[in-house]
Amino acid sequence: MQDEEQRNSIEIDEEADAAYVRVRNAPVARTVELADGIIVDFDASDEMVGTEVLGLRHRVGAGDKASYLNGLVAGLRIRPTTAAAE
Repeated sequence: MQDEEQRNSIEIDEEADAAYVRVRNAPVARTVELADGIIVDFDASDEMVGTEVLGLRHRVGAGDKASYLNGLVAGLRIRPTTAAAE
């Protein structure tokens, strides 16, 4: 159960106005900025490890941060690097 908790976690840094949603407990091999302030980390097998969201207050306003972040990760369509750059 503890591995599951480490894989799926949301870390919110109020001071930095950022959040990190971890979906896998693996070392990060590369990082891609998919959109302005949406940064995705991948492992060596090109599996998503987590997503960093910058400017969190602007994105969620007074809404529920956890729901926003979970929805963001669930909705991401991860493509190979060449397709993401197009």
